[in-house]
Amino acid sequence: MIRMRKRFVALLVVAALVGPLAAGPAQAAASVPKRDNGLNEAVYWVHGIQIGEEVPATDCRQWDAAIKRYRGGSYTGTVRTVAYYQDDKNCNTRIASVSQTTSIKELGRQLAWDIYRRYTKNGKSVDAVGHSMGGLIIRAAITGVQKKEAGWPPKLFVEDVVTISTPHSGTLVAKGCGFTQCKEMRIDSSFLKWLSKTPYSAQRTDWTLIGSTKDLIVPAWSSTVTDSKKAGYFTPGHRVVFTAGKGLDHSGIYTQTANSGYELKYWNAPQASQGWIKKTDWVSPVVMARNGNFYFSKW
Repeated sequence: MIRMRKRFVALLVVAALVGPLAAGPAQAAASVPKRDNGLNEAVYWVHGIQIGEEVPATDCRQWDAAIKRYRGGSYTGTVRTVAYYQDDKNCNTRIASVSQTTSIKELGRQLAWDIYRRYTKNGKSVDAVGHSMGGLIIRAAITGVQKKEAGWPPKLFVEDVVTISTPHSGTLVAKGCGFTQCKEMRIDSSFLKWLSKTPYSAQRTDWTLIGSTKDLIVPAWSSTVTDSKKAGYFTPGHRVVFTAGKGLDHSGIYTQTANSGYELKYWNAPQASQGWIKKTDWVSPVVMARNGNFYFSKW
C-alpha cells in the first residue's frame, strides 16, 4: 500500500511538471493563421432581433438566398447559421436558447466560445456576416475577448466581418421597445459605449460595414458609423452605402442577390485619399458582403 501511494504521488508530481504538454498537440497554443484572402473559411451567419413576439423565433432559412449567392462566388467553406433564441429553427449552430431579455454582450460571449472551441483553439480562422443586431453580437464577441473580460475565451481568430444594417451607433426605433436587447441598441447606450473602438481579434480583423439610405430602421450613419461623436464609432476597413435599387429596406437588404442594378458609394481605408467612390449599375449587398469577406481589392 505504501509503495502504491508513493507511485501515485510520483505520477502527480510528473503531471504537475509536464503541465499542458500532457494534453498533447491538440492543446498546444495555436499560432495566428496567415491572412489568405480566400473564400474557404467557415462563415458564421448571425441574425438580428425579433420584436413583437412574446416567444421570439427566427427561421435560419432566411439566409438561404444570401448563402446561395455567396457560394456562387467560389465559396467552399462551412456555413454556420447561428441560433440563439429558444425557438430558432433550421439553424445548424446553436450558441444559446434565450429571449430578448438576454444581453447582446452575453450572446457575444457565447458566440466567442463557439468560435474558439470549433476553430481558434485548432489554429483556424473564420469569417462572419451579421444582419442588424447580429452584427453587434459579432462585435461583442470580439470586444469581450479583446478586453480580456472574465469568462471569455483567451483569444479569437476572426479574419473578416461584414455587418449589414447593424446599428453600431444605435437606432431611434429601439426607444419603442423595452427588452434588454432593444435598450442596448438605443443611441449612446452603455452597451454601445462598452464596445471596442478598435474591434480586432488576434488575427487583425478586417471590417466591412454595409448600410442603405432606404433603411428606415437603421440609418446609414449608424450602420456605417460615419458620425464620430456617437457611441459605437470605430473606423472599419470598408464602408458601403446603397443609395438605389430594389429591396434595400432593413428586412430585405441581406436577401438581395442580383448581379447588377444597384447604386452605391463605398469607402476603403487603403484608398482613403479618394474619399467615397460612387458606382452605378453595381452588384447587390450580399455580393458586396462576399467581396468584403474576400479582400478589398476585389471591389
